[in-house]
Amino acid sequence: MTSDDQQRGRIESEATDWLVLQTAGRLDSHAESAFQAWIGRSAQHRAIYAELRRTWDSLEVLRSNPGDLLRHTAKLNHKAEAMRMPRRLTSAITALAASLLLMALGAFLWFGDLATLMLADHRSAPGEIRSVTLADGSHVDLGPASAIRVQFSATERRIELLNGSAFFHAVPQALAGGRPFVVETGRLSARALGTRFAVERLAERDTVAVAEHDVEVTLRGPDDLAQSAVLSPGQTMRYRRGAALGMVGSIDPREIAAWRSGNLVFYQAPLGEVVAELNRYRRSRIVIMDDELSARIVSGVVRGDDPDGALKVVTDELRVRKTEWPFLVIIHK
Repeated sequence: MTSDDQQRGRIESEATDWLVLQTAGRLDSHAESAFQAWIGRSAQHRAIYAELRRTWDSLEVLRSNPGDLLRHTAKLNHKAEAMRMPRRLTSAITALAASLLLMALGAFLWFGDLATLMLADHRSAPGEIRSVTLADGSHVDLGPASAIRVQFSATERRIELLNGSAFFHAVPQALAGGRPFVVETGRLSARALGTRFAVERLAERDTVAVAEHDVEVTLRGPDDLAQSAVLSPGQTMRYRRGAALGMVGSIDPREIAAWRSGNLVFYQAPLGEVVAELNRYRRSRIVIMDDELSARIVSGVVRGDDPDGALKVVTDELRVRKTEWPFLVIIHK
């Protein structure tokens, strides 16, 4: 997925939050001002919100006047004039259309991208840590709001991390018929030369950290030229969208997939990344209203099982304000 796709997914998710608040009648004067600031940020914000609003409004019209839908359905019958749908069927069609939109809204709120919901073989809900045993006996711990797609073949064991964080305990290649174990996050791939490692895929970056044995990390560019590096235990590497493969760094083994023990560790992380991580622990969404705020740096350790408390620690540290509604929290100056 490209950075443009990631950005569009983020805007779609935020637009859904605003639509939910509007249709629930929960926009007071302060929230309305915040909404106007959000929609004024770019033409893409306005276009995506307008598209989502049109879809919702069309369902409102459908509830009161299903004629257009009925006429379209009647084309399936050569005798359209003679066809009269029972009221019960009309209601069922309307309910189905509404359900489909609600499914789309729910997917945006929970995963931010419908492709994740459609492609995932295994996924976790916000705030949930889930353990999965794969067909070869390998184990995967999925972080909150994370998803993987499993593609095993006779020659390879390939996992696509669609979103979020995962810690892998891979069965060694020698015990799996010689098939390598590979985790990919788009252009980045991590090939296990050992057994235990973590991979993270967020909106702006991917990260690989090794707990046991070695992992070969490869970044394939658009011109098919590849960069590779081998990470040893206690080493980590980041890749930011559109950049080259990052430098190899060191990491405390206790911090690798720290979310498995309930901790979230941030070191010199932009607030935007911190919020993206906290959103994986919440069913309501946190939105930052200012790009300058998103770039502010945060360091610290917070508890993932108390996302509200973690958010308070972060906002107190940065001395910024937050405004809360049932489905949305806005961080602003």
